[in-house]
Amino acid sequence: MEENLDVVKGSPMVAVVVRESGEAAHVEGGGDHLVANVLPRVRHVPGIVSGLFMTDGAGRTLNVLVFDSEEAARTALDPIRNAPRPGYLRFEDAALHKVLAHF
Repeated sequence: MEENLDVVKGSPMVAVVVRESGEAAHVEGGGDHLVANVLPRVRHVPGIVSGLFMTDGAGRTLNVLVFDSEEAARTALDPIRNAPRPGYLRFEDAALHKVLAHF
C-alpha cells in the first residue's frame, strides 16, 4: 500500500492553509465563482503542486494549497490574503504548514 505514499523526508513542500467564512447558502453555491475565477489564477501560481477547496456546509471553508518550496508558499501568502473575494465571503486567516506526506 505504501508504494503510492510519498513521505516527504527533507522535502521543502509547504502548504498554505486558508480559512474563510460566510453565509452557508452562498458559500455552498459558490462553486461557479471558484471554477471561473479562483482556479484559473491558482493553477498558474509559481510552485503550486496541488490544491483542495473545502466547505463544512455551515459557511466555513478550509483551503489547502501545496507548494514545492517554503519560498513559493511564503510568496503566495500576501496575494492569498489580499485576493478579491465575493461579498459573501470573509477572509479569516492563512498560515504555513510543513507537509509531512503527500500522495
